[in-house]
Amino acid sequence: MKRVIDRANHIYENYGTDLDRIADGLGLSVIYDDKLTGRMREYYFRGSIVIRQDLPVREKRELVAHAVGHHLFHAGNHLAMQKRIYSFGNYHEKQANVFAACLLIPLSSLMRLMADKARLDEIAEHFQVREELVRLRLKVWANFEKGLSGSSARVG
Repeated sequence: MKRVIDRANHIYENYGTDLDRIADGLGLSVIYDDKLTGRMREYYFRGSIVIRQDLPVREKRELVAHAVGHHLFHAGNHLAMQKRIYSFGNYHEKQANVFAACLLIPLSSLMRLMADKARLDEIAEHFQVREELVRLRLKVWANFEKGLSGSSARVG
């Protein structure tokens, strides 16, 4: 996962968390489609990220970042994944999720919020992501970055 974390940090350093800027910089198109229905929320195909139009903004942000992770780490198109229920169990999905969490929730900003004893919902609001992604980001920090950050702050 270190490679995924490092790449998310590199993208953040170059583009920030502005997903339109990131997509443009990587030569990707982001298309919001009102024809996606059912369980299909997003897919990545030939340099295009297609996101279901009617989703909440926070979920759209996560899905775009997730698809950028697939673009950077996984060869091919990601259509077959949509036949299964979205799962945190698949290794490629885990990598894309970790990439999205690290990109959208940069460690330095997370450490400041943790030092201020921000609650989970406050962190999610700050970064405009869902609490589920914050939980994943905290797990990544605890398992891979904690010793590097020099902080032992806790989230209440």
